[in-house]
Amino acid sequence: MWIERTSSGTLRYVDRIKVDGKYKKFSTAIEKDTAQARRAAAERLQQKAMAESHDPTEMSLKKAVEDYLKLKDCRESTRIYLRGQFRVIEDVLGDVPLQTLTPAYVRRSFYGSTKKHSVLNRALNSFKTFCDWCVGMEYMEKSPAAGVKRLKDEKPEKDPEELYLEADQLRTLLDGLTGMPYYMTRFLALTGMRIGEASALDVSDITDTYIIVSKAFSCDSGEITKPKNVSSIRKVFIQPELRELLDEFLQWRRLNQMAHGIRTERLFYSRTGTIYTERYYRRSIMRFGVHPHMMRHTHVALLAEQGISLEAIARRIGHTGTETTKRVYYHVTAKQKEKDESMIAAVRIL
Repeated sequence: MWIERTSSGTLRYVDRIKVDGKYKKFSTAIEKDTAQARRAAAERLQQKAMAESHDPTEMSLKKAVEDYLKLKDCRESTRIYLRGQFRVIEDVLGDVPLQTLTPAYVRRSFYGSTKKHSVLNRALNSFKTFCDWCVGMEYMEKSPAAGVKRLKDEKPEKDPEELYLEADQLRTLLDGLTGMPYYMTRFLALTGMRIGEASALDVSDITDTYIIVSKAFSCDSGEITKPKNVSSIRKVFIQPELRELLDEFLQWRRLNQMAHGIRTERLFYSRTGTIYTERYYRRSIMRFGVHPHMMRHTHVALLAEQGISLEAIARRIGHTGTETTKRVYYHVTAKQKEKDESMIAAVRIL
């Protein structure tokens, strides 16, 4: 590869790529010659070459999926997740030529499958994004999944009360925990963090005023990666109650490390000093009938009870907005309204 400057002064990234057994010259414009710009340009050239090397009329679903997973810019944990989704998709649709994928065929295949609706809906979401990519690559003229709707849920949604703990239930849970599970539970309930975000924290991520959330631990890849989405990168304000917890925990942490000869910068850690993952934490709390993500919902519920707006809660927990968060929030605020009205009903003003 090399950089050329045109007569108008524009920079172009140029490379020779083998297409159907012969090398062909490809080029694309870049704004400036940096490593990042070169990587992006190289990816664009690979996509151009790949589009020329395949006859869309002969492209199979399996081959298109291979191209998609190879070229998609995403975290390794996302790539692992997508591979699982495409195994479901190929099982439902078969390894058919792309040109045979019509909306009617896709609907019949998905709606006629005996797989769980939740499994099919996740796969359908991935398939729609994949089809849009295929259209952009000119593998298809239009997406065969555009008009395919999600399958209806097989069972009713959980009662919002099953998604979070009341304050007294949280205190009962804490009374049954000790050590790291105890501090992790209090921390998650007071911050609303995802367990992967808490697991990835270092002591240096805590300032006098904020906890800096800029990374997450992925159980799928076993690595520290970027958070779930852009809104997940945030600063969590340390309210007085959370500051008291952190001061108490950091003192316990120092003594615990000295007692067990552990040296790590991770805020939370296992008995051997490794990352305190969701698997470790889940084993400690599952006997109480709760799961790690319930602490996040509990945080939403506790703030809603105090009259904090949904928008403020969403910013704090790094949500652009999800149905589960809204269901918990509106359920709690509706209960609070009923309580207020019953108190007013018992008052005689005159």
